[in-house]
Amino acid sequence: MWEKLLDQSTNEFSAGHSFLLPVGLIPLVPLVRFYFHLSVTGIEHLPADNTPVLFALNHQSYLDPALLSCALPSKTRRNIWFIAKDKYFNSRFRRWFAKTAQVMLTSPNMRLRKAIPTMAGILKQGRHLAIFPEGTRTRTGKVGEFKKTFAIIAVATECPVIPVVIQGAFESAETGKKMPRRVPVTLHILPPISTKGVKPAVVAEKTENAIRQKMEEM
Repeated sequence: MWEKLLDQSTNEFSAGHSFLLPVGLIPLVPLVRFYFHLSVTGIEHLPADNTPVLFALNHQSYLDPALLSCALPSKTRRNIWFIAKDKYFNSRFRRWFAKTAQVMLTSPNMRLRKAIPTMAGILKQGRHLAIFPEGTRTRTGKVGEFKKTFAIIAVATECPVIPVVIQGAFESAETGKKMPRRVPVTLHILPPISTKGVKPAVVAEKTENAIRQKMEEM
């Protein structure tokens, strides 16, 4: 069913490069890296030729998209799009900011039949896609159950999935805190998971297990 649907994915949503994003990141990247003592492992797992990949991350705080962007090399961060709920961008300025920051907004009224082809279209346009498979931020610091939407998209587009583990963001910005505390944050970029000829359920399980295992190790 999904294969036929994704064959119909269109470019109605233009995942172009934002001209303002690189400018905004000039002061943000060093500030975030300094404030959170941001460290990164596994940079070698990123595609050398910048071919599209789907980043799957555990969701610890509202800081997570900025942390990932600031942790990645510049050529990668300029090419990445995020998925977010439109309820957090409920004004004209915030919606403009979302587009400027390369964020695709989804809503409860957007059916999967439309949302999934649109997200797949981002990858087909040569961009990276970052998704939080838990669907919401953790309330306890532990990894929640993964939804399989990301795996359906990755398998249909044959884009590899790169699991990313965020450590420390929950302690810095627990739910309800407006000002993040200065807590060291580390991002672990894990080896890519191939999606060619693999069922979405298998990709989802491998991704979730990789992230959970890394969290347990830490």
